[in-house]
Amino acid sequence: MKNTFLYLVVLLFLASCTTKPEIDPWVISAPAGERFTRIDKTGTTVIPNGRLVTPAGKSIVVAPHPYGLTLSPDGSTVVTANSGTSPLSITIIRNILSENPEVQQIPPGPATDRGVLASVFMGLAVSKDNSVVYVAGGQENKVYIFDIQTGERKGFIDCSFVSDSVDYSHGYIGDLVLSKDGKKLYAVDQIGFRMVISDTETGKLEHNVPVGRYPFGICLSPDEKKVYVANVGMFQYSMIKGITSGNVVEKALKYPAFAYGSDEMVEGIHNDSLDIPGLGEMNSPEAFSVFTVSLKNPEHPEVIAKTKTGHLVGAMVEGIPAVGGASPNSLVATGDYVFVSNGTNDNISVISIEKDTVVNTIFLKPDSRVKQFRGVIPFGMALSPDNQQLFVACSGINAVAVIDAIKLQVLGYIPTGWFPAKLQVSNDGKKLIVSNAKGFGSGPNGGSTFQRGPEGSYIGALMKGTVEVLDIPSEKELKAYTTQVISNNFHFEKASSEKFAERKNNPIPLYPGEKKSPIKHIVFISKENRTYDEIFGQIENAEGEAVLARYGKGASFHNQSNTASVENVDVMVNHLKLARDFAISDNFYVDADVSADGHRWLVNTYPNEWCETSTAASYGGNRRFRFNSKAPGVYGMNGAAGAIYPEDYNEAGSMWDHLERNEIDFFNFGFSIMFEPAVYDATYKYQGVKHYINFPLPQPVWEYTSKQYPTYNTAIPDQFRIDMFKREFNEKWINGQDTMPALLTVIIPNDHGASDRPEAGYPFRESYMADNDLAVGRIVEFLSHTPYWKNMMIVITEDDAQNGVDHVDAHRSVLMVISPWVKKNYVSHVHYSFGSIFKTFWNILEMPYLNQYDAGANDLHDFFNDKPDFTPYSAIPVDSRIFDPQKALDPFDENFDWKALEESPQMDNKEDMIRESKEREEYRLKNREKEN
Repeated sequence: MKNTFLYLVVLLFLASCTTKPEIDPWVISAPAGERFTRIDKTGTTVIPNGRLVTPAGKSIVVAPHPYGLTLSPDGSTVVTANSGTSPLSITIIRNILSENPEVQQIPPGPATDRGVLASVFMGLAVSKDNSVVYVAGGQENKVYIFDIQTGERKGFIDCSFVSDSVDYSHGYIGDLVLSKDGKKLYAVDQIGFRMVISDTETGKLEHNVPVGRYPFGICLSPDEKKVYVANVGMFQYSMIKGITSGNVVEKALKYPAFAYGSDEMVEGIHNDSLDIPGLGEMNSPEAFSVFTVSLKNPEHPEVIAKTKTGHLVGAMVEGIPAVGGASPNSLVATGDYVFVSNGTNDNISVISIEKDTVVNTIFLKPDSRVKQFRGVIPFGMALSPDNQQLFVACSGINAVAVIDAIKLQVLGYIPTGWFPAKLQVSNDGKKLIVSNAKGFGSGPNGGSTFQRGPEGSYIGALMKGTVEVLDIPSEKELKAYTTQVISNNFHFEKASSEKFAERKNNPIPLYPGEKKSPIKHIVFISKENRTYDEIFGQIENAEGEAVLARYGKGASFHNQSNTASVENVDVMVNHLKLARDFAISDNFYVDADVSADGHRWLVNTYPNEWCETSTAASYGGNRRFRFNSKAPGVYGMNGAAGAIYPEDYNEAGSMWDHLERNEIDFFNFGFSIMFEPAVYDATYKYQGVKHYINFPLPQPVWEYTSKQYPTYNTAIPDQFRIDMFKREFNEKWINGQDTMPALLTVIIPNDHGASDRPEAGYPFRESYMADNDLAVGRIVEFLSHTPYWKNMMIVITEDDAQNGVDHVDAHRSVLMVISPWVKKNYVSHVHYSFGSIFKTFWNILEMPYLNQYDAGANDLHDFFNDKPDFTPYSAIPVDSRIFDPQKALDPFDENFDWKALEESPQMDNKEDMIRESKEREEYRLKNREKEN
């Protein structure tokens, strides 16, 4: 039963959820239509989520992920901090407003010179005399100093400090700001939960001021009597008591510590066997807040106010209780106000300088037809020199919002590159300078037309950023720009359009509530890290490149030591058979770059600015301290993980919260329960990993997750996972009293790959693909022989595509749709993204959309027809030369080689992916020679 009142409220806002005949609702879809992702720097770029990018002005390409941006006091030089996947660097752009700016990257080239810049994270400031730039050193706990004319490093300011009462030997320096006279430098330490004040003349650290959790943004008041710090964190995480590096294997928890929002989460668990620290209240003053630090007494700076911004967790917002916090992240100040961007709430809090309280809120809702959906993600901000206008980077809609800073009203939006992060305004107030973290996207990373550069083919290195320089528009120009921004993000069409007449009998409703679907049971399966071309590149009547299909037909390869090889073998035979028996897409893209953001997207959580920046920094080489650190925030800076953290939670929550609100039954097999840091060991047969940090699991998934099914760990055969799935499915929904839930989520991760282990049944890296392939075939075979098959849909995809190559785009990946109701041997060419999957789920389950990404995507109706074929699927065996299932796992006694677990790679091991990149190149060259 659905909550009737809530459902009616949602219907009022979401016209597409009504069935009243007198209303003609808007149907929203992706602007890409059937276009493939492509980069066009002088025209219209199609990005993986189906949206369009048409940046105003001119764009200058810089290194990946420029999350930091500053402008020199003389207005001539821009510096970006590129904290993404290697290279970690800064980019100096001299004569920024000229026709031909000079661009210098430090260090040069694709590889980071550790002696020059070991770490960088967002914070930048140029000295008053325009001679040097101060660069936040991230995990190095330093602020580096570079000559702005030569690019040479001149030294650093050490931010470490240890006394009898505090230990700041470990730190993670981020955003920073310089006083007008250039003598004082103020910076945040994200894991130290402090603000540091340094003297630039002596190069010494002067003060450590404790602030809130994960301080992210910082600004000075114009009179420099106050410093404001924005805290994006919710909790201070800690290790479970009694666990040490020596006993973690046996003492770690089999399941995450507690459910989010529970009494146990707040108070902790303290008994004879467990001592787990509680996390406290979700709306603590230290969480999602702005701290005001008084500089009235320079010798004793002190916090004088703690201001909560945006919506409190649990507050009712448009009929839905807020699940995530506001995520205040960036700040700018006038003489009257401090403006704070709330990344999760899509609004700007206006704090009175005089009173240190929120006095107004500015809402960022670019179009009334999607006004109830979050996803704008306000991030960096800048003020015009006269303080009349405020500019806000709207990362989620690839635009800059222009706001009247006096009337506190949104004037319009300007189109930018992909994921605008930070802004600056020229000294004359005529130009806007924007750093776009993802620029124009990655483009292809393989194929006959791909030109491999020195950075290689890894997706992270190809995601170049851009610096966009544009004229600040007139009122008339801004109106046209705003229209462009809306059309870049959403396509609107009335439900009565002739275009939709063909969908009258399609099993997928046009919008939630439009009609009843014959599909009653959905199985959502996630795999790990593959592209389209490497599996399906040989499929006919599809956009593939056969030479890249190293896991398709007729593959030849050798083991890591080059002592064994196989010629002309078909690798993922069930995937190819399923493509013939059912349907696939050749125009589907993961929204994620890597696994960390991929596992957020997989549960319908779009990564906010905190996730995007910390993930990129982690993959770029900024490492996290663990057992030996006393920094209070050491466990919150996470990279690759298979779960979402409270700092990630969107305002309306994830898929789990959405299902629970709408009282839809679900059950989970391995999804979203793998937090990092964690520990892997040979005895974790039914878990995959164990946890030693007190991270909370989203409340809805806490109870409805299998305790038998192991999550990610490539040393556990996927065959074992399928055995556990079948056993529990039979117990619950075949032989038990319950009916199969409306939605099952299942992770089958071994196509991630790992090193060859012939003694464990994996003689080649390709063996893991065969293991995964057989598991996929087996689960489809099993499900298609259950009584639920006639009303079932199975959707199979990947969390990301970073371990493969593709000739269309590095984000293009696998999407398989399996059901009696799908077209046979069909390849859909409609542009799809993760949002497309969830939109289809909600249309079938008669649920409102959750955010702008699912609301604005194309649904999967093109896969379906109204004539079902109930023939079940029969799995086929894989080639025993590359994988021996019996050797990996005897399905009757469950014996397999536990020693292999000791060698299982952690998710997204960078060295492992670099090695695989070389193997990909060998395969491509070898097959190119065959063709020639």
